[in-house]
Amino acid sequence: MSGPPLIEFQQVSKVYGRGEATIRALDRVDLTIEKNEFVAIMGPSGSGKSTAMNILGCLDVPSSGEYLFQGIRTSELDRSQHTMLRRHMLGFVFQGFNLLARTSAIENVELPLVYRGMEARERRRLAAIALEQVGLKGREHHTTQELSGGQQQRVAIARAIVTSPAVLLADEPTGNLDTKTSKEIMELITGLNRDHGITVIMVTHEDDIAAYAKRNLRFVDGHLSSDSLNGKAPADVL
Repeated sequence: MSGPPLIEFQQVSKVYGRGEATIRALDRVDLTIEKNEFVAIMGPSGSGKSTAMNILGCLDVPSSGEYLFQGIRTSELDRSQHTMLRRHMLGFVFQGFNLLARTSAIENVELPLVYRGMEARERRRLAAIALEQVGLKGREHHTTQELSGGQQQRVAIARAIVTSPAVLLADEPTGNLDTKTSKEIMELITGLNRDHGITVIMVTHEDDIAAYAKRNLRFVDGHLSSDSLNGKAPADVL
């Protein structure tokens, strides 16, 4: 008998404000994401895609409904357990890289392991491995100012995977990159999913970037309006 989905939303809603100022960012969304999937979340501004990503990353909580991770109701976790879930199971890549300035690539990648209290020699070893995985062997001691935009995003990806997360959450990972570098970054992310079994959930507004994913979820006005496999007709889920 198979286990529960890796990720599940059960009637998840997120409401901001009250009365006439109420904004329903998500409205009773149901979805499941299985282990090893590569999913793109799409939709226009205000559609709910960023809110969904924040909840998936345990950076926010639903107003109602349930978010389950590996069958565990995240609503039943306390603050420290939420932190442990983010720290041990999730890796984050952002559009703006979010690297420490005037700090070497390897020191940036080590940071999540510092938070874990890992011994310095071991975290340096793991950070070097992660940088090699993203094609930056030999650049370990370059500062962020000495790296191109694409190289900085590779450092950010190395930082996200150094903890061996189950899920990589990528928010517009190519938004600040040119076309050639965007392709290189997407091929890298695709390889992490294909070769290392990391589940990838990516927010993007670009169709050509979403095409790298195996499955596209499209949000409109807080609803999951379509759920489609790439190369196949969308399945209407409203």
